[in-house]
Amino acid sequence: MAERVTSITDLPLDVLVLVFPYLDAKNFLALCSTCKAFQQNSIRLDPAYWSHATQSTFRIPNQPVVQHDGVRWQKMYRRLLTQSHVFTWGSNTYNRLGHSFERFDRPTPGRLPRQIPRRRFAPQQCSFPKEMDKTRELGVIADMQCGGWSTTLLTSKGSLHTVGVLDGQQVLHNHSTNNGPQCLSFPAGYPKSTELAHYEEPTIAIRQFSSGRSHILGLSDSGRIWSWYAVNKPALHVKFINIDLNDGASSDPSASGSLYGRVRKVVSGWSCSSAYIYGTGIVLWEQVSREPQDGETDTMLVMETVEVPQTGLQRVRGASRETDGDQYLAQEVGAVQNHIILEQFVVFVTDLGRVFCGKLGDKNKVDEILELRALRNDTETPTDVQGSFRRLAIFKNGEVIVTDQDYLEACWQARTTNPEQTDIDGLKKIPALQHNDVISVVFGDYHFLALHSTGKITSYGTEMRGCGALGLGGDGDPEGRIRGIRYQGFNHDGKLLPHAYTHGREVWFEKEKKHFMAFLSSGAKDLQEAAERVRMFVTEPNVQGEVSEWFEQEVRDWDKDASTREADDDGLGSYFALSISAAGWHSGAVVLVNEKLAEIVRSTKIIKDPEGEAKNAEGEGGEDQQGGFLDAALQRHEPPQPTPQVSGMSPVDRGEIPEEGYKYIWAERSFPRLRLSDGREMPGTVEFDEWKYGRPEFQLDIDV
Repeated sequence: MAERVTSITDLPLDVLVLVFPYLDAKNFLALCSTCKAFQQNSIRLDPAYWSHATQSTFRIPNQPVVQHDGVRWQKMYRRLLTQSHVFTWGSNTYNRLGHSFERFDRPTPGRLPRQIPRRRFAPQQCSFPKEMDKTRELGVIADMQCGGWSTTLLTSKGSLHTVGVLDGQQVLHNHSTNNGPQCLSFPAGYPKSTELAHYEEPTIAIRQFSSGRSHILGLSDSGRIWSWYAVNKPALHVKFINIDLNDGASSDPSASGSLYGRVRKVVSGWSCSSAYIYGTGIVLWEQVSREPQDGETDTMLVMETVEVPQTGLQRVRGASRETDGDQYLAQEVGAVQNHIILEQFVVFVTDLGRVFCGKLGDKNKVDEILELRALRNDTETPTDVQGSFRRLAIFKNGEVIVTDQDYLEACWQARTTNPEQTDIDGLKKIPALQHNDVISVVFGDYHFLALHSTGKITSYGTEMRGCGALGLGGDGDPEGRIRGIRYQGFNHDGKLLPHAYTHGREVWFEKEKKHFMAFLSSGAKDLQEAAERVRMFVTEPNVQGEVSEWFEQEVRDWDKDASTREADDDGLGSYFALSISAAGWHSGAVVLVNEKLAEIVRSTKIIKDPEGEAKNAEGEGGEDQQGGFLDAALQRHEPPQPTPQVSGMSPVDRGEIPEEGYKYIWAERSFPRLRLSDGREMPGTVEFDEWKYGRPEFQLDIDV
């Protein structure tokens, strides 16, 4: 006779984990505190519980690469309650960044605000992350996505809010305002949004959404698909004439009942829409919008859909019979785990660790699929695909492989002549992304970002016309060069040097780091002594690359020292990026900000100036003169001399002091003097600077 269970602790763990999701976080922690057995990490930090609690409470999208990291999910849950902030950077046309329209320069302690005529309107670009205006009042931000000309936020209450315009080619119907994020609305008969509803309405509470180039798809709690084509127009409820959707119940796969007909995910592409529907697979349809004769119709019945072949497999536990077709799919294709829509291809990964693509034909028709053999993952670790427009990234075994549509096209054209796809070029392994805790990669037109599980963001590629899409600073040439950006051509395009791909270039949120950049960019302590080194830095790409890497090491672990350890109680640091997004020429991130720790860290970078004189914090040069010194070096290609503009710059603008009577801890430092990897020594009279973590072995054969 089976032994009788007399205590909850006698239950096996696989039974307990089925009970945990029914408890909210407060009750779960209370349960864990009842006895020592429940204090073990396998229970208290159960990844299944904390990922479910975080996603269901805050609508945070799943991150398959870190799905089993219980510590990360628990820390995210705690900080999301109060600390989610949204930052954007890059091109600001149509006010897509959501930054306020400022008439005055923000005052710095010790000086008065100064009116700047060219800032009477929102700046057209932003190279350093800046918090979006009027977003804190929205509550917890669960997710953000950039569209071609827009940025959209999802709140924990299930409402969507957008800045910019959805379709920059139809501006008359997509007006942009400076009133902060605009709430995306629903047709008459529904509450305008969940923010205004007096009751829970699962048909309009958005669980997951996707921004395409010029439209947005949303999936509600009830499983309903909504589509927006303009910020100021209500959504359209999308239905299909030939596919039955089960949108009357929860679309949560963990819910009871059949999954058949439920929508798991929606994905917006370059010019088409898609969804993964249980029992059907990946379904594509053309973007929908109202015609003038449609009036205020609330539903769009899609007459033509495309079902991507061999994507409908469902693995059903205990299934006794399988057709030959099901057996083939189960063994050779697998069940779809994730998919993306590029300009010309649909790409998906399956639970067998295989990656497939299908080429979009007329009206997005997909006749067949092709496995990308070189991307097959034969281990049991998760495989994921992420990408947009023309580029994508494949995650497998800690590697991140970046490629583009040219590679897909080459494989597609060789599917009969070279089925094994041997010797087809186009797969790139960027050193900074390999086995470096990368969990997400997002792509703009010419730049891309990587999110690491440590909460940091690294940036790669090119920012067109110096628009700031990389988020590395670079207000003018000098500051950008110190991060490894090389500006070229009439359009002033800024491209990262190959040196930056060995360890990456991190996107920063601390303004003091920007001041440090400004200080070094202006020649640091002694312009005269540093003149020849600066000339080398400006004119020689290899020297620029090494100085840039040295600078990256100097600011690494900025908030990791003994004086800040107590305030950093969860180990996530001052700024911990939760999610990232990019499209077109702009980028953004949802960041958990520990403001108390950030202020403590800031205070460690400032000391009293024992020789503090009454310095004119305004100065004569103004912020437009900030780069005069290095600009002069670039134009002359000869040792620069201190110029009137530089000597007239205020110590505040040079990044030397924060206010009168104080200075930054780097105020007495010189422009770096290094022993270069080619054996040369940079000239000067100051001591050589050492590498904080050692000079890396640069891999310079990277072409992105």
